[in-house]
Amino acid sequence: MNGGIKMHTNPKSMKPVIYSTALALLVAWGIAAPAAAAETQPAVQDSQAEVRTPPDGDVPLTEVEVQDEKEQNPPQEGSAASGYRYRTGQAGPLGKMVLKDTPFSLHVTSGELIENRGAHTESEALKTNPTVATLMESNTYSSLSRVMVRGFTAADQSDLRDGLVDRSFTYVPLENVERIEVLNGLSGFLYGFSAVGGSVNYISKQPVSQPLTSLATGLYGGGIQYIHADLGGSVAGNSRITYRLNAYRENGGTYIENSSQDRSLIAVAVNYQLSPATLLKADYFHQDVTMRGLAAYIPLVNGQVPSADSFDAARQYGQSWTHNDSEKTLMGIGLESKLNDNFKLRAAYRYGDMWRRYDYIQPSGLTAAGSYQERYVYTPTQYEDTHSAYLLFDTAFTTAKIRHDITFGYWGTSFRYKRGADQFYTLGPSNIYGPSAYSRPAAGADVFQNPSATEYESFMVGDRITINPAWSALLGVNRARLTYKTWDINTGNPVSGAGYTNYKTTPSVALVYKPHPNVATYVSYMQGLESGGYVNNAGAVNNGALLPPYVSDQWEAGVKATMGNMDVTAALFRMNKANGYLDPADSIYKQEGKEIHQGLEVTATGKVNERLTLIGGFTLMKAKIIENKSNPVQNGKVPVNVPEQMAKAYLEYKMPKVSGVTVSAGVNYFGRRPVDTNATQAYMPGATTFDAGIRYVTAGKGHKTTYNLYVSNIFNKSYWSYYRSGDGLLLGAPRMVSLSAKVEF
Repeated sequence: MNGGIKMHTNPKSMKPVIYSTALALLVAWGIAAPAAAAETQPAVQDSQAEVRTPPDGDVPLTEVEVQDEKEQNPPQEGSAASGYRYRTGQAGPLGKMVLKDTPFSLHVTSGELIENRGAHTESEALKTNPTVATLMESNTYSSLSRVMVRGFTAADQSDLRDGLVDRSFTYVPLENVERIEVLNGLSGFLYGFSAVGGSVNYISKQPVSQPLTSLATGLYGGGIQYIHADLGGSVAGNSRITYRLNAYRENGGTYIENSSQDRSLIAVAVNYQLSPATLLKADYFHQDVTMRGLAAYIPLVNGQVPSADSFDAARQYGQSWTHNDSEKTLMGIGLESKLNDNFKLRAAYRYGDMWRRYDYIQPSGLTAAGSYQERYVYTPTQYEDTHSAYLLFDTAFTTAKIRHDITFGYWGTSFRYKRGADQFYTLGPSNIYGPSAYSRPAAGADVFQNPSATEYESFMVGDRITINPAWSALLGVNRARLTYKTWDINTGNPVSGAGYTNYKTTPSVALVYKPHPNVATYVSYMQGLESGGYVNNAGAVNNGALLPPYVSDQWEAGVKATMGNMDVTAALFRMNKANGYLDPADSIYKQEGKEIHQGLEVTATGKVNERLTLIGGFTLMKAKIIENKSNPVQNGKVPVNVPEQMAKAYLEYKMPKVSGVTVSAGVNYFGRRPVDTNATQAYMPGATTFDAGIRYVTAGKGHKTTYNLYVSNIFNKSYWSYYRSGDGLLLGAPRMVSLSAKVEF
């Protein structure tokens, strides 16, 4: 017999894990600091980094010094040997920049780290980033992952791939990804448009000139088996033409009973060196995904959050026949050319085509005794095609011993979207202690809604000003246009009054001061024109409608330091966006008032010593709603789903007496998160989970072979990971085991 569902009280905010993480970072800094006195810059190899001459154009004399083997052969950036550190990152249209020189919070997650942790989803891949919070997971009806940065949704279906918008409402593959770059906060100046939370840029694996062959196989997600081939080299012995091919296949059961996942991916990239000054690029990507037995959201109980301990993450609270099928294709081309001694050209275009269809169970009316009603939701096939492009020019010159690195040009994307109206069918009662099984109802004929198109276009100019080795600045301006159109599905004529076009000129300014070559401080201000986005709330009568655009702004001040082989950053930020909420009076999702988010982010990445690697940090934030005159009860409340505290730490230790063995451990904490903005807010409680792993690398018979075991949520903690307005709560994944073996030839 069961005793009914336990209910959560609203606990006060607790920060023990944050303090522990901060202490660990201070200890790591203290251990690393002595090495900084002997090292002005840790050795991390970046084979593509550009070297600038001094602003006055003089070429400095080269000092000759004796270097040991490690200095002569530094580890590749992003590798385990480097502590998963990166010296450079992509700053949007500004191109590759040294991370310490960027007046933004740009965090890079290594593809090797993702692989070593057995991560296969966006949220798992970014689990080591202490500025990122998990929202939606890929095993729900949407099939996409979604994350939050600084209390705002990041990317929100407008992820970037190699700097081009990659609209995606389906599973995001990682097998062809070299690294993930997360730019925290506004990026309107860089990309013209982006979700206010930040941008997520997936950098693809690039063609290589030397032969590369690796084969991997493994198991993850409860029972999903996979095989992965990664190949590269020159084509037919022609060193001017190089390629990279990733082929992947998986299938098997997930951790939810009677569920399964089947996915295949093919990704190809080719480079053709037309001349020493001109490089032509092309890429192709195709993925098929089939999911069965989708995770169901759990309703609140009379507006209160039930205890996650009353539920089993492995139990199917919906129906095993629910599904999500999707298919996605990308094709792109790019060109990089040094036109002359003064100008460099960068251009790229990518086309994307995708569709998905799904059905799912929407539980409702959950009682303290555990009973609820099941409603079946059928969604007809959704279609979308995307065009994304940029055309940029780079030039540099020196005036009065002040260097100007200028980038100017065009960036744009457009997409057309078509979907059908959801259909709803009541199935009947169920209970969390013994969910009912129902047959799938026969859905009616598909009724498609008016198709729509959204266009983002911007013209930008940015000037990176180097005054002297200590002082530099960034000035930028972006002229952006946002257009939304919709057509009558029967006549093909534009729908009167349903579209709009908005223009906005937004500035960006930043100042950087380096008191020491290994320390950079900065302050920056940025504005951005943001799309209002589509209403994504099943309880809203205007669900699917496009909200009007708005202008957000952000202030940020930070410090970036290298201590020995550790990179440490800290950033203070204050930003705002339009407040969106579901009005209980009429069930219309509206915009009124503002959300103000301000806080502190601290991160650390690198080698504490030769054997110990640390990646971690914390976020402390205050978020509130202001100026909502129609619903003043919201004012002063924390926005839904926002955790005001987060802390994460991931450690690897290379065993001293067991050759090739590395052990790892992780701790992940997020604070309580509200599920409403009522007078008395209800909260999901905070949660702490722990991970552990072991990796063994050998070079038997001349081939590097890596065996990897990683266990997430090792103590099988029950917790809520997300609240979706109109649907309910999502259970976090239970204890998960990932096993893999990889051979490199």
